[in-house]
Amino acid sequence: MDFVETSMEIIADAGDGKSQAMEAIQAAKKGDFGRAEELLQNSHNSIVKAHKNHSGLLFHDADKNDVKVTMLMVHAADHLSGADIIESIAVELVQLYKEVKHA
Repeated sequence: MDFVETSMEIIADAGDGKSQAMEAIQAAKKGDFGRAEELLQNSHNSIVKAHKNHSGLLFHDADKNDVKVTMLMVHAADHLSGADIIESIAVELVQLYKEVKHA
């Protein structure tokens, strides 16, 4: 397993997920709820992909016990955690915008 490549994939996919979640909030703010939902789904898919790579690292370590944790891995995990939080908030904000716009 290439730990550097896997860490970079986690960073890229988590970053994509975070960006799409932020775009979903902006779409909902404009009342474009179809686009917001599409972006939320894309965000979720990107974050799931990042989680699969992260889990791959964890399972590899549990099996082989040969993973030397690097700052890049910590950075990747931090990006993934941030993306998870932003996605959760985006889902709530999109729903809130729907309720406010339709009130």
